[in-house]
This record gives sequence, structure tokens and C-alpha cells, in this order.
Amino acid sequence: MSDQPSSDKDEVLEAMKRSWASDFHFFNNAGKEVRERWVVQEFLSRLSVTFGLDEIKSQEKSSKVDVKFRDARFQIKEIPDPGSRRSAEVKAIYHRVLAAETIQDTIGTPFAYDVPPPVSGYELVRDKAKELAENTRYIEAKASLDLLLYVTRTRATLVEQTEVNLEELSKMGWRSVSCLMGHRALVLFGRVDAPMFLRHKGS
Repeated sequence: MSDQPSSDKDEVLEAMKRSWASDFHFFNNAGKEVRERWVVQEFLSRLSVTFGLDEIKSQEKSSKVDVKFRDARFQIKEIPDPGSRRSAEVKAIYHRVLAAETIQDTIGTPFAYDVPPPVSGYELVRDKAKELAENTRYIEAKASLDLLLYVTRTRATLVEQTEVNLEELSKMGWRSVSCLMGHRALVLFGRVDAPMFLRHKGS
């Protein structure tokens, strides 16, 4: 079998450069608003909420609200692996691929990872919601905020509705608490004044 033609290899390399450029801009600080809007889009889609992209709006950096969607006021926080260096790793790969003249040049030393221990997804979400609720930045604003936690922590169990403790969540003071884990979205708690699609069935 003959080697891959040079023109094909060049096309593959250019495609890699475009792909990593997109990832680099998505995961760096400048891409924060894009990531937050993407989280809301995924969350709404998984809840089967019909929406238009123009309805999902980033807010000013000084605002306690990250993204507005109709009457929802989302404060979005990611729960990553402990010690995650994703942004730095994506940046390093992007610069290596950008400088590459051949596909072979894109290959670097694999990053070393500590595999986190198994953990309860519900406990992760509950503890993060409590930590943020006690943060002075949110104490006065949380009653009008819809907390959306995006869980990227590996080896975390999916949150099951049967695990949800409405009483402990309601005491935290958020208007609503929801999470997005992979392809699953779940509203854990929503007060009666929360947007209709975020009102918890048991609240």
C-alpha cells in the first residue's frame, strides 16, 4: 500500500490546525462567554426546551448573572477534575500543532494525569452549591440566581432524582439548582418563583 499522498497529509495537518485553534479559543479566558452559552444550550436541549440562540445572552462581567435565557438568570460553574490543567494543556497542544510542518511534528509527550477516585455526583453538586451559597459574592444575589453546575469531573456517578434532598438544597438560598453531566440535564431544586421549566416537581 502506498504512502498517503503529500497533498492529503497537508490537508489533514491544516484541518488539525483549524480544530485546535477552535479548541484553544473555546477554552481560554476569552472564550468564557462562549463556553457558558454552550453549557446553557446543552442544558436546555437535554431538558427538551425549545429555544433560539438569540435568546441565550451573556451578561456583563461585573454581573452576578453569567447568562440570561428569558426569565432565567444563570450563574454557571464547572466542577472539573481536581488539579485540572485543561486550559494550559490545550494551549500547549495548540501551539505545537500550529508550529508543525508535518503530522509527525504534532506528536508530543503525553500529559500525566492522576486518576481521581470514584465520587458521588450528587455530593459533588450539593457541596459545590453549598460552597458557592456561602461565598460573599453570592450571598445577597443568590435568591434571584439559577445555579447551573456543569460537571466534567471523571468517575463521578450520575445524579439520580432519588438522591436529591430538597430540604438541604432549599436552605442554601438559590432560586434554583440544576446540573449538566455529559448528556444528562437535571433540575434538582426550584422555588415557586423560578422560571417554569426550572420548578422542581417536588418543591
